[in-house]
Amino acid sequence: MKKTLIFIFIATLFCSLVCNKIEAKTNSSNNIKISNKYFSVYLNNNVKGKYIVKKQKNGIFIYDKSSLKAGFNGLAFGVKMYKNPSEHANMPGGRKIGELTDKKGIIYDMVLIQPTEVQYDYINGKPESYDILYRSGETINKTIVGTKKTRYYNDRGMKGEELYKQVLQKHLRAIKEKWDSIKLEQENMSCMYNVLSQEKDNPADKIGYAYYDTNGDGIDELFIGEIAQGNCKGVIYDIYNMVDRKPAHVVSGGSRNRYYVCDKAFICNEYSSGASERGWNIYVLLDNSTELYPQVGFKYDEYTNKQNPWFISYNFTENVWENVSEKTIKERKAVFEKYERFDYIPFSSLNDKEYNN
Repeated sequence: MKKTLIFIFIATLFCSLVCNKIEAKTNSSNNIKISNKYFSVYLNNNVKGKYIVKKQKNGIFIYDKSSLKAGFNGLAFGVKMYKNPSEHANMPGGRKIGELTDKKGIIYDMVLIQPTEVQYDYINGKPESYDILYRSGETINKTIVGTKKTRYYNDRGMKGEELYKQVLQKHLRAIKEKWDSIKLEQENMSCMYNVLSQEKDNPADKIGYAYYDTNGDGIDELFIGEIAQGNCKGVIYDIYNMVDRKPAHVVSGGSRNRYYVCDKAFICNEYSSGASERGWNIYVLLDNSTELYPQVGFKYDEYTNKQNPWFISYNFTENVWENVSEKTIKERKAVFEKYERFDYIPFSSLNDKEYNN
């Protein structure tokens, strides 16, 4: 048995080394290799003579030569490694594309950095060379190779299936065991699971989950909610985000305090205290954080003004509201009404041992 295991280990190691060499050879024969101490990237030969490289100890940045000569910044893209996720959280134009590990097992986030402002001569038009280099950044993650002391893993530490297994396991247990509201609240979980477990024969069929990246950092968030139709389709009762590479609970919702993903990048909190008052608060979920950062709020409030009950706020956390017309509310609120109607995966689909321990 031991000999078999040793043979498998050696065979796996040999295959890994050979595959790395084949990949490097293929890249080096067809493309331009650019390296620093920790990793290499490969550019297609069609950009030869059109770019300038600026290296850092932990990063490689590619600039368009013609844009630099014209007196502009010329940045097409960069790839940089970060030991701590907080170092690149909420970076404009930055998103994670994979992970790099060194011989000590230390993990580094690999981040693609693309400019958020015009980097070329916008008066005379974008150079073709800049466009080619910029588009190269979109697929550069597939060309990255570690050095002898490091190893690169494309897409690792980004996908929900990999990140939230323990969270799903805990929710599945709560649903199957029909935890009461007190237990759910103690565990930072929505009390709606208890409500649904009383109403449904098999609540695991009616509660589901979805992965989605709202903040554009390249890392999935986890959304858990009721599998419903109509206006309730896509309703969210629990949100999780990755904080320092660990799942963290963001917020829980309820029947009169629902959450939705809207316009792809925002979180909308719909709340109601009855027919006379209801509201919609819009947030963004910060990278590497459990903080929902307020953007704008809308509400219908007859208690404050029965004749004109429409209000808007850019500081609703401080309860500062401006009375406006219904027309103004409809116009400004329209962009946030494109809800993501998740086709949730039911918890009953998690039947293997991995989720049922």
